[in-house]
Amino acid sequence: MRYVFLPPYSPDLNPIELAFSAIKSYIRRHGEEFRKAMESDDPMDIQLYLNEAIWSVTPETASAWFDNCGY
Repeated sequence: MRYVFLPPYSPDLNPIELAFSAIKSYIRRHGEEFRKAMESDDPMDIQLYLNEAIWSVTPETASAWFDNCGY
């Protein structure tokens, strides 16, 4: 295993920034569903919705982000 140290602030070289962007985009696209989950009395509704948003990032997409960032 080889360690690669990044400059102090380098979002263009950090694949997690792309993942966060995709998750936020998913939440924006499904805003009405998110609002309903937030207004629900059941905290599991929010958990389920956030799981959907996180799992919207596929392994293939994540792999492409790593390739794009030069890893």
